[in-house]
Amino acid sequence: MRENTLKQRLYAGKAAFGVICTFPSPPVVEMLGHLGFDWILLDNEHGSITVDTAEACIVAAELSGMAPIVRPVGNKAEIIAPFLDRGAWGVQVPHVNTADEARAAVDAVKYGPEGHRGIFSGGRPAGYGFRGATADYAREANRQTLVCLMLEEVEAIENLPDLVTVPGVDVYFIGSGDLSQSMGLTGQQTHPDVQQVMERGVKTITGAGRIAGCSCPDNLIPKFLGLGVQYFHGSVGRLLQQSSEAYLQKMRQAAADAGK
Repeated sequence: MRENTLKQRLYAGKAAFGVICTFPSPPVVEMLGHLGFDWILLDNEHGSITVDTAEACIVAAELSGMAPIVRPVGNKAEIIAPFLDRGAWGVQVPHVNTADEARAAVDAVKYGPEGHRGIFSGGRPAGYGFRGATADYAREANRQTLVCLMLEEVEAIENLPDLVTVPGVDVYFIGSGDLSQSMGLTGQQTHPDVQQVMERGVKTITGAGRIAGCSCPDNLIPKFLGLGVQYFHGSVGRLLQQSSEAYLQKMRQAAADAGK
């Protein structure tokens, strides 16, 4: 199994910047890797990426030096395991609110004795079983695979003192969009009350010596970096919007100056 460069980066105390992709396009994924992103979130929850289409995107990410992480639609072993069998380097599990739900996510990702993922050593992560022992692959997979939990409701923030004690979790990611909705402030991620809850959550995570991630507007990333957050992602749509607006503004101004 490949060395998980994203886990290496995070446990070295460095920030990791990713991009979420909601549609299955291996060429786009490969381009994003060559552009320098540390990781990509292949979105099964809100996007059109499925088990059948994820594998080519995972290969494209690997080829371009980017860690492929999948966001499954739910926290169930039968949903999570197929993406791992197709080579995902980890999962970002949505709507985890309790320590029991956190343990269930870890249990779905890890082989025994750390979990109950069904053993399969004939797929891509295990080199199709052409070399090495199954037990060695299982141990390596447990070491390399990343588990990220998405904390998206006030309940999750209130339960963080218990959540951060769960072994096997690598990243605790506060999702500001759904968090704002759970507070009755849908879409108001920058609202002072939402920001206060996020800051409290981040301090609980980092105070326990665990790795924090969060979603936030780009202009707030420096603030959260200062609070110790390491794990961030933008989106393909936002990147297209920003670059397209900048390009068109420049070109239309050039056309106006030329009288065209």
